[in-house]
Amino acid sequence: MPAALINFPISAIVDGLLSYIQYIFGNPDITPSEYRWNVDDRQSFIRIGGPFVIDNEKPMSAPFIVVERGPFTFDNRIIDNLKAGGANTFTNPLYAAICDGTINIICGSAVAAEASSLANYLAIMLQSDRHTIIGTLQFLRNLYHVDISPEIPVVKDTQVRRWEVTLRIFVSLQMGWIKTQLDTVQWNSATIYNLDGQPSDAPLSIVGSINTGSDLLVDNTQNFGILSTNSPQFLQSDLTAGRYYIRFKDYGCNAQVYPVAEIVNNHTLRLLDHDVNNNPIPWSAPETSTAVKYNLLYDSLHLKIEIPNNHS
Repeated sequence: MPAALINFPISAIVDGLLSYIQYIFGNPDITPSEYRWNVDDRQSFIRIGGPFVIDNEKPMSAPFIVVERGPFTFDNRIIDNLKAGGANTFTNPLYAAICDGTINIICGSAVAAEASSLANYLAIMLQSDRHTIIGTLQFLRNLYHVDISPEIPVVKDTQVRRWEVTLRIFVSLQMGWIKTQLDTVQWNSATIYNLDGQPSDAPLSIVGSINTGSDLLVDNTQNFGILSTNSPQFLQSDLTAGRYYIRFKDYGCNAQVYPVAEIVNNHTLRLLDHDVNNNPIPWSAPETSTAVKYNLLYDSLHLKIEIPNNHS
């Protein structure tokens, strides 16, 4: 049973940005006195609230800032490396879903230029302090300003008495929850084999068979093929492109690899070599042996993944 973490970000993001705006307008070291905000409306020169403000003292006279959110859409991604709260999860996995949306910061004034100036000021402050805001609001992943609207007349009779300018802020939130181990299915394994890695990264066989002068490598313990039932399984496109190689361990040629030219049967591979002009020629075994050590290598990434059985 999943347990959602507290402090749901869609409801808290407005409060978080509102607190930041009230702080900067209430700080005398940042904001001029004529725009000073105070929690007491009688002492405040500007109204700041969300999702609306009520001005009982000076109707239609004081400038205002309203913070409201727009719609949010889920990114359809799930991540488990970000923490969204201080829940004591013990050993339970923590997940986070990502949702993106916008916050509208509406600046209003009886003068159009003043409304624009407030929006411009907030855009600069939010962009400047975005990393601090993200670090403070732990559910916030990203924040940046999007645009500033034109001056819109919203109250008018014989003359315009109120203008509004909207600053839109993009925010990306993470919504966290935890699940018990009983609710999760773990991946068993995932292995990457690559030619650029160490020889020991690839499967090693010690029972290959070769005959002097032959271009065949035989290993009766293997089931070479291109089907999912084969092990190892070759991809037909990579086999045709010559991306499979054999590296022998017992000869003085450990740095050389021999391309696989053909799967002769489930136990036999035909190998290539090259001449002095680097033209491909059939490989020629230097001796006859039934205990040859070799690696099967690829020159492109191959993933070996065991998918959990959801029905077990």
